[in-house]
Amino acid sequence: MHNAYGLSPAGDFYGKAHFAPKNTYGMNLLIVSASQRSPSQSSKMAAYLLAVIEQYRWFERVEVLDLGRHPLPLWDQGVWEGDPKWQKILPPVRRQVTEADAYVFIIPEWNGMATPAMKNFTLFWGERETGHKPALLIGVSSEPNGQYPIADMRAFGLKNNKWVFIPDHLVIRHVDRYFNTPGPVDEHEKFLRDRIVYSLKELHAYAELLNRFRERWVFDDRFKYAP
Repeated sequence: MHNAYGLSPAGDFYGKAHFAPKNTYGMNLLIVSASQRSPSQSSKMAAYLLAVIEQYRWFERVEVLDLGRHPLPLWDQGVWEGDPKWQKILPPVRRQVTEADAYVFIIPEWNGMATPAMKNFTLFWGERETGHKPALLIGVSSEPNGQYPIADMRAFGLKNNKWVFIPDHLVIRHVDRYFNTPGPVDEHEKFLRDRIVYSLKELHAYAELLNRFRERWVFDDRFKYAP
């Protein structure tokens, strides 16, 4: 049985996808769809990536956090002060973020920037949850754009949480035209599909290497906010 993308089904899109322990090395992946719309082209791409990963089984467990369907409120001081509101909201998301060994951030371009939902998401996590874990950045746009969320995140999205954005990234322009059918509609979409496989394989390799690095690394809280 195959899904709409011509790939095997990947389980509950908004929950977990549990795979057999084949070439997984016990690692977990979190895909964040950072559009504030629901449904969205970003969530469409998250579903496609989830199906690809299910086929290749690079990770043992994959979860999707859709910030359109499950938005996080704007960060406020109560996060640090034990506000009961945040004690109810944050634990399940913190578990997803902390247990992940790698991340994929799918970010639509809004007004030449990453979305407010994505920038807000970055404020909640420090180096002990996300430090020295690899992330693949994917910019999407229904226009001939999509590159600016990548530049935004590389410049301003990692100071305190210390994600490691891998050198390769993806820009999916005219995203509404693609990934809607079981096979590619033209050579460009075929290229994009091949590039997605290549980039996810690269992310998996970084996750393996940085897992070993984190086993040996000791954080020093004196420097957690240092530039």
